[in-house]
Amino acid sequence: MKNVLLTMLFTISSATVFANDEKPKTIHWTYTGATGVEHWGDLSPDFITCKTGKNQSPVNISTHTVDANLPAVNFKYNMLTAKKIINTGHSIQVNMWSGSGGEIMVDNKLFQLKQFHFHTPSENTIDGQHAPLEAHFVHLNKSGEITVVAILFELGTADRTLANLIKHMPMDKGQENTLDADVLDHMQGEFNSTQYFRFNGSLTTPPCTEGVRWIVMKKPMSISKEQLEVFQNALKHPNARPVQPLNARVVVQ
Repeated sequence: MKNVLLTMLFTISSATVFANDEKPKTIHWTYTGATGVEHWGDLSPDFITCKTGKNQSPVNISTHTVDANLPAVNFKYNMLTAKKIINTGHSIQVNMWSGSGGEIMVDNKLFQLKQFHFHTPSENTIDGQHAPLEAHFVHLNKSGEITVVAILFELGTADRTLANLIKHMPMDKGQENTLDADVLDHMQGEFNSTQYFRFNGSLTTPPCTEGVRWIVMKKPMSISKEQLEVFQNALKHPNARPVQPLNARVVVQ
């Protein structure tokens, strides 16, 4: 069980959830070709859930989904703990210091923000439509449970947060840059939100571990065409896993 948990933590978006500098041995996977998404489940016994899982992510979300009167999610983020921005080759990822980037309360459980990263185009779709960019905020609790908060971006005006990150953007795989404490200072604070979709799912990258709580915020943020091009140039390729079947699951709002 300990080894399984370690595998989960070190392979979310091909980088450790914890912001340390040790790089465990990983199995090479990509989004296309012989090691692409269609073959993830065959690359390693540890990845078999990518092929056999029934609660996989991402999913298509219908805006006419079940209204469950969801409780507010309480966000308390501390972005002053942002440590590094890394080009993993699979994503652009911001790691927090070993403490936490803040926390959220879900199902009366406290989850700490460990990292956030980006996919272009979006992985989750709304009524069958991809957004140009999606951010995944990855949280972990003391029991090893994972909650991912997803924010979609639509084309429009430039976003202040992205503008600050782009100044430090590593453009090539394996590159990383240290972030100053004030880069994300305007993301500080506490707020509640009831405007979200929720479903049970998985990691969207190998090992595709299930049992992940997904919270997809309804309100999109804005990204300019120029900002989007920076992400696309840094990643060199789309990094979105195709939408997975809902099977018996229900998305609620």
